[in-house]
Amino acid sequence: MRSENGQHRHQALTDLCREYWKPLYAFSRRLGYSMHDAEDLTQGFFAYLLERRVLETANRDMGTLRTFLLKVYQRYMNDVRDREQAQKRGGGVQVFSLNVEEGEHLYLADLAGKHTPESHYDHAWAQSVLRGALRHLGVQEEEAGRGKLFAELEPHLNPDSDAEADYAKATVTLGMNAESLRQAVSRLRRKFRDCLRERIAATLQDPDDARIDTELHALRAALRS
Repeated sequence: MRSENGQHRHQALTDLCREYWKPLYAFSRRLGYSMHDAEDLTQGFFAYLLERRVLETANRDMGTLRTFLLKVYQRYMNDVRDREQAQKRGGGVQVFSLNVEEGEHLYLADLAGKHTPESHYDHAWAQSVLRGALRHLGVQEEEAGRGKLFAELEPHLNPDSDAEADYAKATVTLGMNAESLRQAVSRLRRKFRDCLRERIAATLQDPDDARIDTELHALRAALRS
């Protein structure tokens, strides 16, 4: 997570924010902050990470990015509250504009059954990782000339979808027989698992198969909670 210059650092943090602001927003909302206060806190937090270069100075004991970000965010929230400077949360720096309506929709849709801010955060994090892996796979398939196939079969991979396999419709749309279609779905599922492991590895210090498996297990547990 180190960058060579300020522009690269800013881009890296922007990418991080786009991927993972929703879990932190959901955490704030679950603690009782209003929608606008949660937006301010989340935006200000990523500006704080950029200004202080927190990720660059993190040591090898930081653990997973999931737990590290939450710990630092909790400290940041306490500092803001202690200083009583909510109006200066972002310090005038905006990493990028948050789509708060989307974050609020996901927060409200996911509210039932989540008992603590921490479990809510973990669930939202798991969803963000899954959606990020799905987007990455979609880009890969589009670049490989298989965008139409991916678009048709995406509902069978999408963590936000409840669609079940409807091979009859897809065979007509794609002009494939049922067996070829099942094989295509199987290949995409393997690629999706690989993308997911890669994205999890990117959130770990010194990732190996055991650490990736542990975090993947935590991700699955969070989705079931």
